[in-house]
Amino acid sequence: MMLTPKKTPRLRFALALAGGAAFALSSAGPAPAAGALDAALPAYKADGPAAKPPRGALYVERDGAIRIGGAETAEEVLKGIDALYATAHPGVRFDLALKGTSTGIPLLAHGVTPFAPMGRGVTKIELVPYEKIVGEKPLEIRIAHTAYASDHLATSLGVYVNAANPIDRLTVEEVARIFTRANPQGDLSAWGQLGETGEWARAAIHPVAGSEYAGFGSYLEKAHFHGRMLAAGVEPYPNTAAVLKRVSQDSLAIGIAASGRRDPGVKMVALAGKAGEPYGAGEPGSPNAADYPFSRALYVYVRKEPGKPLDPFVKDYLRFVLSKEGQAVIAGQADGYIPLTAAEAAEERAKLDMVK
Repeated sequence: MMLTPKKTPRLRFALALAGGAAFALSSAGPAPAAGALDAALPAYKADGPAAKPPRGALYVERDGAIRIGGAETAEEVLKGIDALYATAHPGVRFDLALKGTSTGIPLLAHGVTPFAPMGRGVTKIELVPYEKIVGEKPLEIRIAHTAYASDHLATSLGVYVNAANPIDRLTVEEVARIFTRANPQGDLSAWGQLGETGEWARAAIHPVAGSEYAGFGSYLEKAHFHGRMLAAGVEPYPNTAAVLKRVSQDSLAIGIAASGRRDPGVKMVALAGKAGEPYGAGEPGSPNAADYPFSRALYVYVRKEPGKPLDPFVKDYLRFVLSKEGQAVIAGQADGYIPLTAAEAAEERAKLDMVK
């Protein structure tokens, strides 16, 4: 039996539920690159009706639609996933009210969204009121890797220098030693410490970045900077455009901003996790695109209350997102997010099963 959901602006889907295994997807844009979707991802099996939200759930609207709030950068992916999930479970309806990543955690704290899609990790500042209301931290689930280059999706981060700078590659450790203080191997403050010669040898490095209290800072501190504070000389700017404008104006500057930008006067340097590992910029189709050191994740955060099981609807929906069908929706987005591998998806499903 073939079930076909309504067409969305950029995606068309068909789901055959014979045994819950067969699936086909076509896209209005270019087909996913070969190997983009891990064949080992498990198929979603619709064993019966969709799990129902708890009685009185505040995220269910008067007409029965399930209202999802959070990051607008997840809209296109969620439209496709919602349409396909509704095909597997006729009668389930969704209402996307995505007003921005910063709205996700407050909405989740008050139970008015079943989960919070976010284009970055939750910050320490966001967790303070959340934990006071709910009683413990939310459960963090990755659903995709961020995009390489986009003006409307969450992206990885890139390291940029002025176009006149000879540097073209760095390791994550070198970046950390530039942007943070009290590094065990010493801080990097002059371009000569990175091997530059001539007039560059004694020139001071001018680091430029976003706010350490925003998602940018939380990600780098947690993933790469080992909790160290930013160096005193780091100039803070509000967004990628401002960071790159500053780098273009100063030949000694180095900045961290959204990846894949080609702004005039700057160049993005290749990164390696550490010396001896391959360098890359995370370009789509490159061997280490998903393993690029500053690749981030598209998350959903789930309300987890002390001593209570997870919302059954949320658990089933996220099982779908982490299945072959859900990840195929992600892979089918032209120039979009990068799907998880089977092993990565298994790690996220295990988190759902740990909460009893």
